[in-house]
Amino acid sequence: MITSASLLELVSIGLRLRAAFLIQQARYTLGIAGADGPGLAALLAANFLDEVARLLAEVEKAYQDRAIAALEAKQSTGAQNLGLRALKIWRRKVAKWSRRVLLAGMNIPEDMTNIGRSQAAVRVLEDANRMIALLGENLAAFDAVSPGTQALIDDGKKLYQTLAIADSAQEQKLSSDLPSAVAAFHAKKAELYTGLKMINEAGHELHADNPPVSSRYNLSILYQGKAQSADAPTPPAPTPAKPE
Repeated sequence: MITSASLLELVSIGLRLRAAFLIQQARYTLGIAGADGPGLAALLAANFLDEVARLLAEVEKAYQDRAIAALEAKQSTGAQNLGLRALKIWRRKVAKWSRRVLLAGMNIPEDMTNIGRSQAAVRVLEDANRMIALLGENLAAFDAVSPGTQALIDDGKKLYQTLAIADSAQEQKLSSDLPSAVAAFHAKKAELYTGLKMINEAGHELHADNPPVSSRYNLSILYQGKAQSADAPTPPAPTPAKPE
């Protein structure tokens, strides 16, 4: 078992994940995990990689059902809401304001000018939460360039809450109304997604002394939502860690 999360929790996560991209991501991640061999496997539970591979096979098989694939696409579209667009606009405002503050010579984190690429509600919420926290930490620097930072923070918090509540309510309704086969499909996607994240954490730990190698363990295929090809990307060969 990958996770002890409830069926409702898993379905809510699975609703956000497009199987086509998740499948490609899983093939890639299992590829680089296999290349790292026993060193990576030792950081995970016994037979963990086999369990993730089994989930991948089950998701692939279910996705071949045209009815399930069509319903997934329909639900993915229906899960979007107006609050998502408003929060993305707010993020863009923060990024533009941050650039002005940096140009004025203020000392603020440069990544405040960066906006996450993913359009998924969960990622937008995470990115907005990061920006709200950084604005609070750097309020004086922002106000020194242009007053009104607290109002911007308050707007962000309000938009965040609106989207978080609407997204949660929408997902719970979808979760409770799903046919059992479709609910099981979304739950398996969520388990597979969780397993991939755990592999990535293990990969980061294994290569903590070698950031370029560690960075291969990511979810960019899934989050960017861009299919690279019908097959999995060819994983790069592992680079030997530098001797201590």
